[in-house]
Amino acid sequence: MARVLHFGQVIIDFTLLIDALPESGGDVFASDSGVHAGGGYNVLYAAKQMGADAVYAGAVGEGPMAQLALKALDEIGIVFCGARVPSMDTGICVAMTDSSGERTFVSTRGAETHVPHDFYENLEVADDDVVYLSGYSFAHTDNRIALERFARAHAGRSGFTLFDVGPMVGSIEQSSLDAVANLNPLWSLNERESAILCRRLAVNASDDLAERCTNLADALSARVLLRAGEQGAWLSAGAVYIPTPTVSVADTNGAGDAHAGVLCAVMLEGMSLEKALKLANCAGALSTQKFGPATCPSRAELEEAYRAL
Repeated sequence: MARVLHFGQVIIDFTLLIDALPESGGDVFASDSGVHAGGGYNVLYAAKQMGADAVYAGAVGEGPMAQLALKALDEIGIVFCGARVPSMDTGICVAMTDSSGERTFVSTRGAETHVPHDFYENLEVADDDVVYLSGYSFAHTDNRIALERFARAHAGRSGFTLFDVGPMVGSIEQSSLDAVANLNPLWSLNERESAILCRRLAVNASDDLAERCTNLADALSARVLLRAGEQGAWLSAGAVYIPTPTVSVADTNGAGDAHAGVLCAVMLEGMSLEKALKLANCAGALSTQKFGPATCPSRAELEEAYRAL
């Protein structure tokens, strides 16, 4: 059976709700806090909310954080088929969300950043599997090498691949961008990330986001999705506008993950890309109404929001 294959990193989030970040050397008290599986877990959670068969193919270590990650994956029915890294625990992320809903991260590098170099190219991937790639992976040397080898081994694959470019786009090596292009992915970026990639590619980062999306697609010779939060999104094929619901934002942490997980899940079903993107926009928007990273609503809630667009 076809699956969503997640090649990113599952970590442990320490979440803090604060009024504002402290000044340098200062201190603030959080009004709420939590410890949750995070990172790639949020994408997988969203895929499971849609009923998809999803697999975590990243690395997990040994220790208390690794056990928390594996337990969380098992509780939502995610199969782990990735690498075990001995003598190293899974990493953490301190995620601070302020009163505006904006979030700030401080992360460590743990076992999830040490995928063996030959692991992915030897992993069986079917043509109808949906592959999810995270730009964060290319910030870690071992994972970057493993994914570049995977991309070369599966160049020209016909199945749907989502490249969630992420905030590290300014430092991803060109060899990685070139390798990912071999997989014919949909490049998914938010407004900030799109501006950074435009600068890298010497492309006009037009204030007209439809035009910017088209410019990036032309430069990459690929499909591009430019996500702009409450403004909606644009798909490069003719700069198609994808609407999004208007909501009251409590916490933006995990909104992009909810979007990606739902998109992967419904593309697995063979849904049209435009409809899939509308559902994904609903997921990203509605997930911001709750505090926490893995807050993708149920499929029934998303379909109701989709019908209301």
